Amino acid sequence: MRALIATVGSEGDVQPFLALGKRLIAEGHDVVFSASDSYTARAEAVGVPFVGRPTWNETEFQANYLRIISERNKLRQLTVVIEFLAQEQRAALPQLMALAGEADVVIHSPLAIGAVAAARAVGTPHVSVHHTWPLRRARGHGPTNVDLGPVGNAFAWAVTGAGVRLATDKLLNQVVAAAGLPPWRDILFDASHSRLLNLIAISSHTLEHDPLFGPAYLNTGYWFLDEPDYVPPDDLAAFVAAEPPVVIGFGSNNGFDANAVTEQLLDAVSGLGRRVVLLSGWAGLGDQELPPHVFLAGFVPHGWLYARAACVIHHGGAGTTAAAFRAGIPQAVVWLQGDQLHWGRRIAQLGVGPSPRSQHALKAGWLRGALDSLLDNGDMAARARMLGTAIRAEDGTGMAVRAIEKAFAAR
Repeated sequence: MRALIATVGSEGDVQPFLALGKRLIAEGHDVVFSASDSYTARAEAVGVPFVGRPTWNETEFQANYLRIISERNKLRQLTVVIEFLAQEQRAALPQLMALAGEADVVIHSPLAIGAVAAARAVGTPHVSVHHTWPLRRARGHGPTNVDLGPVGNAFAWAVTGAGVRLATDKLLNQVVAAAGLPPWRDILFDASHSRLLNLIAISSHTLEHDPLFGPAYLNTGYWFLDEPDYVPPDDLAAFVAAEPPVVIGFGSNNGFDANAVTEQLLDAVSGLGRRVVLLSGWAGLGDQELPPHVFLAGFVPHGWLYARAACVIHHGGAGTTAAAFRAGIPQAVVWLQGDQLHWGRRIAQLGVGPSPRSQHALKAGWLRGALDSLLDNGDMAARARMLGTAIRAEDGTGMAVRAIEKAFAAR
């Protein structure tokens, strides 16, 4: 089977698809991976054949990112994201059309509209992958992961769906039209999904399969891209070996005052009596003199660091949350956008962390209270350990490959 894997987004969006590509290759299939050319080295490092596509430059990306996070209105924020996405996907369409024509199956995220349109235009079967939060109406919860009851959930989804269609369909149909196809309706929640197979790359231990999803949607478990060859710097290895540290980092979140946030973090951990690993992230946290019990680090694979940590405070990205789940450690979320609030709430619902906090309302007092809870609540720690054991027993990419093979053979 020849598979084209196509996705969009940041490192956290690309990693699960690279993990699937590695597994498909290990199972004897041919793979071509299409994403921003900024991930060329990343794909080569894990042995996945890669065809990069030109994308935004750093200045353009930062400008659009600041536009996104400055919007407090969620639908307007979504519109800005989709404007950015539609431009990139239209530019990628010629390459995706050519690659889809050579593939037996196209595997894509629902936001990779160019890949969906290309697959349908050339008649290649496609499989969608939901790896952050399912872009699908649900019966068990509303659009913000709050259960309003059957009637309330249905009403909330109806209102949200109408707003999302208004904010996104016109923009995304520009990509559809460029592929020579008639307009689609309800693109994000329905039309970009597959009638053949939709994989939810999330553990059923952290997000149950909703009755409205139906048989074409399958929870496989998480897709982790491990880096067994990672060798930490000597000073980081020694710092972590002395005591399981608190880990704090906000990943790709940006657009806030990094110095002010660092001051809040340092105030919160002052007198904590624990070592702290501070991850600088995109925002550049920690660009000042730090006390001896705080270690500033750049990129460190979550699989390595979280396995050695006592707890973590992070931004709530799906991949970061999953890594903490797998490590079996308590966690708390300081969210800014997208699915981060959903995962912050889910962490609290599972009892492995406190309720999330908005980045805009971040204060040292809340941080210290969250840390005290993460470090001192024995029941919370026990639930986190049990959840980690269950997730480590899953084989997400293996289940995904078997499902794709089965769906492809049944055609």
